[in-house]
This record gives sequence, C-alpha cells and structure tokens, in this order.
Amino acid sequence: MDLSDVAFWALLAIAIAGLFLPVAIVWWKGRPIGPIAVLSFVFWPGALILALRLRRQRNL
Repeated sequence: MDLSDVAFWALLAIAIAGLFLPVAIVWWKGRPIGPIAVLSFVFWPGALILALRLRRQRNL
C-alpha cells in the first residue's frame, strides 16, 4: 500500500469522522459521552484494520 494513494486517505478520513460522529451526537443530545467515547475508541481500530484487510484481499 502506497501512502500517496488517495483512496487510502479518503478511507482514513471517513474512518476518523466515523469515530467522532457518535460522540458528537451524544454530546449534542446532552448525555454523558464517556461510555460512547470508550466504545468508539475500542472498536474503531478493529473496524479500520478489517476494512484495510478486505481492501487488500480484493486487490489480490
């Protein structure tokens, strides 16, 4: 994977936005963000790794 690949950076930008979107929604509704932030930070790296692996398998 080349770091100059535009698709990789687009995927990373969408993944980072997906990390903060649930936290922002919960904060906007006025509820405690702690549990949602922890869940987001726990599951986000695994989801990103899975997406990159699936992308790599499709390219083979």
